[in-house]
Amino acid sequence: MQNFWEIADSTRVHTEYLADTRLRSLRNAPLPDLKKIFVQYRFFTIYYIKDMSLLVHRLPFGKLRSLLAEFLNDELGNGEATLAHPRLYDDFLISIGVGPAPNTEHACPANLALLEEISAMMVTESFAYAVGLRGLGGECLCQLYLAAMHTHFSENPAIKAIADQIDWRFWDIHIGELDISHRLRLRAAIDEEMARSNEVGADIQNGYERSKHAWDTFWVNIFNMVDAPQLNLPLA
Repeated sequence: MQNFWEIADSTRVHTEYLADTRLRSLRNAPLPDLKKIFVQYRFFTIYYIKDMSLLVHRLPFGKLRSLLAEFLNDELGNGEATLAHPRLYDDFLISIGVGPAPNTEHACPANLALLEEISAMMVTESFAYAVGLRGLGGECLCQLYLAAMHTHFSENPAIKAIADQIDWRFWDIHIGELDISHRLRLRAAIDEEMARSNEVGADIQNGYERSKHAWDTFWVNIFNMVDAPQLNLPLA
């Protein structure tokens, strides 16, 4: 387990560096480009909830299953639909001038294919692989990119000019103490799961590494298509 967490922590540091480097351009990007980039992230939030549901379904009864079910409930607003995280993200998009909720016609095709591939893995791979892919990868690596996004785009002059009208609730959740708490609790639960067998630990590690690759690819695809003519977004 110690070796696993050494590898995971190294991956996290590397991802943090990549996220900060890649997203630094958000500080100076024109507002129309920011809107396009933000819209693309919307599709991750939707697929993430579906995949977490599949993961909770597949896990054996125990601490890890209950914990991830709690995280899923948080994502869905703890019983309040208007507080579900995709809804909060849509409220953020509206507040910066994006029109009605974009559908998959506005998504990067390569990223939709990537998200579909990950969803398929939630069923075809072992539950431990799925834990690394969406449980550990989603909670730990995703948060790094979100933190970097917020750090940089919030310093953009175009965003500062409309800061008072922006709905920040989604960001308040995902860059605050709640996500940090999730990560620490998840680590403890995964420790217990890995103690069951070496095979479980190896599968979690492989899923985590696949998650890192997917996240890196996801953001490369977004920046590659920002200026693509087929990205016809309903921007206000």
